[in-house]
Amino acid sequence: MFKAKKLTSFILSACMAFGFGATAFAALPSDAVDSKYADAIEVLGALDIMVGDAESGAFRPEDTIKRSEFAKVAVTSMGLGSIAENSEYPTKYPDVVENHWANGYINVATNQGIVIGDDEGNFRPDDTITYAEAATVLVRLIGHGPAAEKKGGFPTGYISVASQQGITKNAVASNDTAVVRGMVAQMTNNSLTVKKMEQTSFGGDESYEIVDKTLLEDELKTKIVKGQITAVGTSSLTGSSSLRDNEVRIGENVYEVENKAMAQASRLLGFNVEAYVREDDNKDEKLVLARAEKNKNSSMKINVEDIEKITEGEKLRIDYWKDKENDTKTQYVNVSNDAKYIFNGKAIAFDKAELQPASGSLLVLDQDRDDVYDVVFIESYENYVVEEVIASSNRVTDKYGKPSLVLDPEDKNVKFVITRGGQEINITDLKEWDVLSVATSKDKTIIMVEVTTESVTGRVEEIHGDKYVINGEDFRIAANYTEDVNLNDEGTFYLDKDRNIAAVDATSGLSSNYAYLVAADLTTGFDKNLQIKVFDKNGEEKVMTSGDKIKFNGQSNKTPNEVLTALNGADSDVDPQLVTYETNSEGVLTQINTAKDSTSSGTIDKTTFTLNAKDTLKYRASAKKLGSYNVNNNTIVFDIPEGETDPDKYSVETISLFEDETEYDVSIYDVGEDLTAKVIIVTNSNGIANLEASAAVVEKIGTTINSDNETVERLYAFIDGEKKTFTTAEDDILVNEDGDALAAGDIIQFKTNAAGEIESIRVLFEAKDKATEGTQTINEDLVTVYGKVVKKFANSINVSVNDGAVSNYNINGVKVYEFNSNKTTSPIKVVEPGDIPQYDELDESRVFIRIYKDEVKEIVIVR
Repeated sequence: MFKAKKLTSFILSACMAFGFGATAFAALPSDAVDSKYADAIEVLGALDIMVGDAESGAFRPEDTIKRSEFAKVAVTSMGLGSIAENSEYPTKYPDVVENHWANGYINVATNQGIVIGDDEGNFRPDDTITYAEAATVLVRLIGHGPAAEKKGGFPTGYISVASQQGITKNAVASNDTAVVRGMVAQMTNNSLTVKKMEQTSFGGDESYEIVDKTLLEDELKTKIVKGQITAVGTSSLTGSSSLRDNEVRIGENVYEVENKAMAQASRLLGFNVEAYVREDDNKDEKLVLARAEKNKNSSMKINVEDIEKITEGEKLRIDYWKDKENDTKTQYVNVSNDAKYIFNGKAIAFDKAELQPASGSLLVLDQDRDDVYDVVFIESYENYVVEEVIASSNRVTDKYGKPSLVLDPEDKNVKFVITRGGQEINITDLKEWDVLSVATSKDKTIIMVEVTTESVTGRVEEIHGDKYVINGEDFRIAANYTEDVNLNDEGTFYLDKDRNIAAVDATSGLSSNYAYLVAADLTTGFDKNLQIKVFDKNGEEKVMTSGDKIKFNGQSNKTPNEVLTALNGADSDVDPQLVTYETNSEGVLTQINTAKDSTSSGTIDKTTFTLNAKDTLKYRASAKKLGSYNVNNNTIVFDIPEGETDPDKYSVETISLFEDETEYDVSIYDVGEDLTAKVIIVTNSNGIANLEASAAVVEKIGTTINSDNETVERLYAFIDGEKKTFTTAEDDILVNEDGDALAAGDIIQFKTNAAGEIESIRVLFEAKDKATEGTQTINEDLVTVYGKVVKKFANSINVSVNDGAVSNYNINGVKVYEFNSNKTTSPIKVVEPGDIPQYDELDESRVFIRIYKDEVKEIVIVR
């Protein structure tokens, strides 16, 4: 499987995460980023004490936490997680089963004296833990239980000690409140650095003292170091780095970094950080978390389009617009003449021209908070819009003709990373329309790819200056998108990392509300609004009325009379035709479109509702093609008989309407580049079930009322090896040629409309004729045989019809049913091929066989 090469010198402070202050850059779960407990959640995640859900990654900071879950948090905070996971202890509580996922944690917590059962000896693992209970466990965790007992015990004494020792700092609630996960993280994180209490004398004169030990340092073997990150992997503040890919220099010390923390630490090149360094089992120190130290860094992002000018002098001055639309004057920042410059992850010498790339931004960092900035991160990126990913050659092709982006993991001279939402992904995870903002270092050794999938669907409502208003929000056009964007353009607008429009899919702006226009007229009265009757893609007849203005074929503010005139033919009656329409939330008709006729040019226009073909075409089932056009299960098929004006005679079908090697008069609409039709109107369907359709063995027929309060039939039958029920589109469909109702044991094929209702049937066998053998050729592809089994083999049977010549038929893998005419209840069942009986005068069972294209499809044993 393709794996992206890890860019461990991943300087996303210059590429993707500019909008930060002096806070953490950690890969927090997305639902915890804005939580007031974010810092604590970040630390506990790095220490593997509390992490997000395995599947979704969500932390759920506002969800309550169970007592069993908190037992795991407490035990892991003591560094005893591996012991708990490998615990073979029998359960200590009657309400905790031995195979409970948390049994080991609960046992270890109990042995350590930090949890106890209730008054009845139960643990209640699935109950939520209260604030007072959580505080009590944490007080015991750091050894301060004796002090809490002296102050009155549970809950008052423990809450008092928790407050005194800082456990409840920024985490206060009522004692009986079911505590939430975020608050648990805060309280637990507070506990990690509290000095522990230990027993110093024993016997009758017990005493306890606070010692210079903490859970963080002594149990979790983790220390906090502070300093400036001056080098990471292949980059440093002064140029190239001599460090290995998985190393970071903080001040004068070099630390190996755990994989999960490398990208995060690399983003902080140049920052003063607070880093958590953990000693592993081999006594090696590894950095597990680095965060920008609060009050030690000041940073600011400036988008390049907002830079007014850059002036050299005693200090470099950058004048910029904070709000170009509304401000009357610019603001500025001063940059030290000794400042370090990092261009897309690599240090460069000062070059004023590099400070204003075509697309990107500057991040200026003040390390000593003297209002003079010491480091400038220059982000210069170009957008690619994914057309196709060719994993075999590690290439991404661009929708707008840019040379392919090559990301080759075997190229030892280039390190790259692809991220989406802060998480590293592979090239094979990319999808069409993803926008890639690609930042490449000057020496081409570092490529950083940030993927965005954000889009907005709507219409360009207004243009002012370089801003385009869509759904009430302003957007700029990215440098990579060179096509025109005009007022009233509709579609899906794909955004890059700075939320500029990098791609437009105009096809998504097309209405998918297809309907066959039946009639149109103006309403009576003063308003004279347009009223239309349509047969829609769901097979429903619908009447809609407009307001005083309508959008017609892309042109707004048309009057109802103008639209009616356009819809009417030469005789002033509406031309029945396929249209698309839109309504507002109140159901008022707001837009109607007629198809652009491209039948003569053969042009495929993805942005316009189009009639592509009107012809007599043959359907080929093996290729699923009507002529040269593809048809699939998503193709909407309107069955509109030629010249028929009664919508009751219309139906909406699926691909199952078409029979192999049969010609149809069709109109084909909205063909894609792969020649797949979205909509087809058929004017000459025969209305009979498809020859390929599975045979259904009737069990019984009932009547019911459908959603339109009409009486219809309900079929109970065995089909495709299962018992199923279907309703009919109308009454009197489930009858034979004589008009008699179908009976148990009859075998049919049927056709359904788009709503899954039976519209027509083909009778293959009638149970009343069970004594009459015969062969029926329905079509050159469809034959049925009804006769006696005269010989059985492991995978086939010999059958004779009317004691004539014997034919051999395969039964391997065939669907087999049994119909017993002597049973009044449950006369039909699914059986195995081995259950097919050989004919015997004492058991005059026969078999019905349906053969399609020389292949046995179903066999029904008729007893």
